[in-house]
Amino acid sequence: MRRKLCKRLEELERISAAAASRTYSHASADAAIEKLRALLRANNFQQEPNESLAQTFARFLGISSRELQDRLTQRAYGNQSVYLGGL
Repeated sequence: MRRKLCKRLEELERISAAAASRTYSHASADAAIEKLRALLRANNFQQEPNESLAQTFARFLGISSRELQDRLTQRAYGNQSVYLGGL
């Protein structure tokens, strides 16, 4: 009985840690987005009504949205060819 209880407790701790990690990830992502928006504002780049934040960032970098997507994919996945959809 005790062993079963310990196993269940370990499982719940692992699940809890994973949930806490996801919460932290959302907070980190939100902070990164705000930093990107601040960088764009500081350089007088406004997000146009018809473009995504990624498209605005690509314009800021002087590259196409597709090139930005390719570079981010390359950084995330290395040499694997992965298509993540449109930006």
